Amino acid sequence: MNRVSLDPVFSEAFRAELVARVDASPAPRPRKHRRWWLAGGAFVGVGMLGTVAAIGGGLLPLPGGQEITVLSAPITEVHSGSATIELGAPPDGVTHVAIEYRCLTPGAFTFSDGTNGTCAEADANSRTGITTGSLPLAPGQHTVTIGADPGARWQLTATYVNQVTTRWGVNGDGNTYGVQNENGVPDLIAVSATNGRIGYAKKTDLNEADGTTAAEHFTTAQEALRWQEENAGRSVSIPVYEEDGTTVVGSFVVE
Repeated sequence: MNRVSLDPVFSEAFRAELVARVDASPAPRPRKHRRWWLAGGAFVGVGMLGTVAAIGGGLLPLPGGQEITVLSAPITEVHSGSATIELGAPPDGVTHVAIEYRCLTPGAFTFSDGTNGTCAEADANSRTGITTGSLPLAPGQHTVTIGADPGARWQLTATYVNQVTTRWGVNGDGNTYGVQNENGVPDLIAVSATNGRIGYAKKTDLNEADGTTAAEHFTTAQEALRWQEENAGRSVSIPVYEEDGTTVVGSFVVE
């Protein structure tokens, strides 16, 4: 399946919150909103973190990630072809709708924010056919529309949430660290080292390794193609640091 906005940690946290809401005692009582943390952004290269790790039943926040607060019970509907789902009156503080999209038959689909994907026969009605994430809502918006091929069947679970991007951390040298988000890229980017340690790679090292720095000096398409040919199949190992940007905890490989 060609996924969009896929975030397995978002899915795990979201499911845990919904289970907690269902698993209440028979005696009704007020329930506070639980807050879950997840990182935002997509990265080039395996091991660069767009998510966070679950630790001790909670989620370890990464600076620059997004704080998610579930504001409503989920709504689940099954449709064929394009459809608009009514979510009900939006609660105070809602900013996004969290979604879990499951394709039940092969086909192409489009979310309301313009992102899209395709579902292959092997992915239909299986775990690989699930896309999770969130869609921004305009003030007062109470519907979400999914475009799909005529006859393509799908299931959507939608829940109102409040989603807020947190600040990057700043170390003693004044360098920012965390995950990429709508504000850009920090000086130290969260990655998973080859030894399993979570740390930060310097943006400058990553840019050098993946060709971003070289691309700044290309003046023709031929120069870019030549660089690609010369570096095809090359693997570059760069240091992974603690948030201070000096203490090495492992290495990260860019291929």
